[in-house]
Amino acid sequence: MSRRDQPLLRDTADKKIGGVCSGLARYFDLDPLLVRVAMVAGIFVSGASLIAYPLLWWLMESAPAEPLAPPTPHPA
Repeated sequence: MSRRDQPLLRDTADKKIGGVCSGLARYFDLDPLLVRVAMVAGIFVSGASLIAYPLLWWLMESAPAEPLAPPTPHPA
């Protein structure tokens, strides 16, 4: 099931450094380990990951740590 209907956010709950790989994995419905291995391989192949990771870390918004609680009813 694709999660592309959700925004691309850094996953702060399952992060190793900045949550970029975990956020990309959640967005594309992949295993985070696969994205992390691809990112490390990108460092050795072309070095593009050294530029892409910090750039994505800066551009991607952080996911909220917890879902917002529903409002509590006020007594009348």
